[in-house]
Amino acid sequence: MYALRITQEAGGREPPLPANRFQRCYNLLRCLTKAEFRDSNPTASGRLHLGAEHRGTKNGLAFDLGAFDLDGTVLRRNLKITQGTVAALQGLRERGMRLVVATGRRFEEARQYAGRLGFADHDPLICYGGSMVRRMNGETLLHRKLPKNVGIEVLEWAAAQDLHARVFLDGRIITSPDTPAALDHLRRHAEPGVCVVDSPADWLREGREEPTKLVIVDRPDDIKGWLGEARTAFAGRLFVTRSLPHYVEIGSLEGTKASAMGFLCDGWGIEPERVLAFGDADNDIDMLRFAGHGVAVGGISGEVREAADRVVPGVDEDGVAGYVETLLGRS
Repeated sequence: MYALRITQEAGGREPPLPANRFQRCYNLLRCLTKAEFRDSNPTASGRLHLGAEHRGTKNGLAFDLGAFDLDGTVLRRNLKITQGTVAALQGLRERGMRLVVATGRRFEEARQYAGRLGFADHDPLICYGGSMVRRMNGETLLHRKLPKNVGIEVLEWAAAQDLHARVFLDGRIITSPDTPAALDHLRRHAEPGVCVVDSPADWLREGREEPTKLVIVDRPDDIKGWLGEARTAFAGRLFVTRSLPHYVEIGSLEGTKASAMGFLCDGWGIEPERVLAFGDADNDIDMLRFAGHGVAVGGISGEVREAADRVVPGVDEDGVAGYVETLLGRS
């Protein structure tokens, strides 16, 4: 299995975790060192905690941790977040729950929207679809990457099919020239840290960096024709999922939202059964299954709805806010 890379303050790297460390639904990675948790101390049980001792077990709720996808869950297509959603999350905080954003977006974007949701400073964010856990203040707790040779293989596969590919590094994106599908579906505005190259595969081959994740962009109806082929081609080596109708994400097998959630749960001493998770897309399925209670927000596929314990109205109907307000007994 590919190496799990954990960023340490000293700049060192841990060796790969053995595959048998994974338990129920990608559960779970317990591998952080003291150096990575400046505010933490080992307890008598040997467990490490992310910050102060958790108080949520006496909050009167059935959950200690709430996880929220961004796009299509709390973030609308017009990039708006409603005041009802902000108030609902604050209500959970006031009851002692820990909250975390779990998104496919890169850190810089995740931090921007998380700030609007009330997250600050030492709060960790799950970004790049689960390949990174980083605090709002920029401290990296976990960073999983793809081996370069496998990344090159994916990019060559995409190029052979004339697909638009994007290589996500920490803070930068290397992308192939626009295709008609990319022009149709990607927002037409300047993106910071984006560099267009003729061949992302050659760029990766000639450099020294390993990607955090890869993305392939195509028309939604056309993706149906090759998504199964991609999953078969990289089965057992990479995690291939769809986060938006036009957006296919490819990461390490451990680079999932469920795995990152497990990482945080283990550090905080929270059982998966005490996790409440919200998501709407295929890249949320593993997180919805991991959580004790998964909530599908609208749900773009039957598989998303089947993975959840509850289905609520979509983001445009403020489904998350309505469900949380009911949970808090305020509606």
